[in-house]
Amino acid sequence: MTDRVPRRTTLQKLLSRFHFGITLFAVALSGITILLAGITAMRGYADRNIELAAQLGAYGVEPALVFNDPQAAREGLKPLMKIPGIAHLRVLDDRGHPLVEWRSPIEDPAPVLTRIFFPEPFAMTVRRNGSAIGTIEVWGDSTTLTDYVRIGMLAGLACLLITALGTIALARRFEYELVKPLNEIATVAHDVRLHRRFDKRVTSLSIAELDRLGGDINALLDELEGWQGHMEDERAVLAHRAAHDPLTTMPNRSAFDEQLKCRLEAAAQQHHRFALLFIDVDNFKAVNDGFGHAAGDAVLVAMATQIKAVLRSGDFAARIGGDEFVVIIDPIDPTVLPAALVERIRASVAEPIALPGGQHHGTAISVGAALYPDDGRDAAALLTAADAAMYADKLRHRS
Repeated sequence: MTDRVPRRTTLQKLLSRFHFGITLFAVALSGITILLAGITAMRGYADRNIELAAQLGAYGVEPALVFNDPQAAREGLKPLMKIPGIAHLRVLDDRGHPLVEWRSPIEDPAPVLTRIFFPEPFAMTVRRNGSAIGTIEVWGDSTTLTDYVRIGMLAGLACLLITALGTIALARRFEYELVKPLNEIATVAHDVRLHRRFDKRVTSLSIAELDRLGGDINALLDELEGWQGHMEDERAVLAHRAAHDPLTTMPNRSAFDEQLKCRLEAAAQQHHRFALLFIDVDNFKAVNDGFGHAAGDAVLVAMATQIKAVLRSGDFAARIGGDEFVVIIDPIDPTVLPAALVERIRASVAEPIALPGGQHHGTAISVGAALYPDDGRDAAALLTAADAAMYADKLRHRS
């Protein structure tokens, strides 16, 4: 027994030094891997959010670029000015001349992160009817990233400190008792790095110190999963804003273009007909001039509500301009004539609209219809036919 005790003690010292080095390296590698994976994921979400913000800004400044109105362009950029993480906005006209520019008054908390995550501005071409009318440029900063990096570094340092204390106190009894928990930690880190599996967790381990380490890694993964969920929520909000009109909550021009493309593809494959209605509010400028912009907004909101109320579940309606709406009736009965569809929409908006001042305003509309495939087999042809029919309807009302 006296011969075996020194040998056991010597082996413990050797294993202690050996395992301490291995453990420190493995946990440091795991922490760095998770941190890098989190930073990579955050960069992807940050880039996507900047892109969505640019899409939202492009929709907001499109009318201003059409009329070369800097004040309207600044108004269109206001929703972006409230989004954390946007440092600089600039709108250029079709000749590349600045129309409006805005810089955040908030100082960038970490310029180094900004240079890493947002080395260049995201530029998006603003188009109207297929033609480029200008460009919007969005610069991001590190406002929304500094807290994550701070928490990640602190958690990583805490993991390393707990590991060092744990390995020294425990002295690592034997190699096989250490390999299994380390393999589990490495497996979790591997899944996080390769597959972005932020839902993975380290299970309870037999060694107390490593179990605490696993808990700290789980806490870091909780933070990363929370940030992932937060960024996904923000992305969903920005995506909704980019595809919907803020006043009427109807889909906007971008969403309509995508929807029309899908309907055309489906109709071509299934050989069915659908109708495209182009709706314009008559004398809308007189409402704004006579009753104020609040009254004009009330008319547009009421129009949107009345149009949506008459549609079926599979139909689609969008606001694509100031007082312009489009409706896709899909599919339509083979016996239905375009005139019947027009009268159906016209009847839905015949009721007088209550204005904010207590007055009531009877709104008239001009409606044009185009049928697929009778009036066109592509988006441009259908829109042209429906627009021409709408103007013909407007001229009939004036005569």
